[in-house]
Amino acid sequence: MRRRRALKIMGAATSAPLLMPGGAVAQALALGQRIRAEVGPVGGAPVATLTPAQARTVTALAEVILPRTDTPGASEAGVTAFVDALLTGWLDASDRDRFLAGIDEVDPLARAAHGADLADCTAAQQAELVAVLDEELDRRRQDPDEEETRTFFYDMKRFTLAGYFTSRVGLRTLGYRIIPGAFEGCVLLDQYGTGGQR
Repeated sequence: MRRRRALKIMGAATSAPLLMPGGAVAQALALGQRIRAEVGPVGGAPVATLTPAQARTVTALAEVILPRTDTPGASEAGVTAFVDALLTGWLDASDRDRFLAGIDEVDPLARAAHGADLADCTAAQQAELVAVLDEELDRRRQDPDEEETRTFFYDMKRFTLAGYFTSRVGLRTLGYRIIPGAFEGCVLLDQYGTGGQR
């Protein structure tokens, strides 16, 4: 599968309802499983492309985008390892370099605003900085001469959502029944939302 096609499929996972069967969503789930096979269990594989400082920044950004609430957050879904796998084996060099250059600009921004790297800022300060990045993305969306997809934060949001919602944690959060599950020899069909149709 070509890398650009893979990224388009991952984009579909972030914009389509994951409970809808077939189509781009099914492809995105399959691709997510392939990428996660490289990553291994959450936190199981060391990062290959991100530096430790970049990994901390990606983790902090992902946690602001998808924080832990009454459901697990981005870290529990292994989003940083997922992003690193994309950077290592799936992105074209130009896309990877643009993403990494964008990540490298975040900590200087945080230090200028709050005197600390993003990962060391308070939750409120992190949210404020991410809001600034989001406002810039919105500005690019409004400007016909700008291309929003050419910014690292566009990719950061997309990769975070794709990494989360193709993980077991994310799918369980949505109530998605992961197949194959445990063998259950005799169950009522209504138990799994089939509507009782025969």
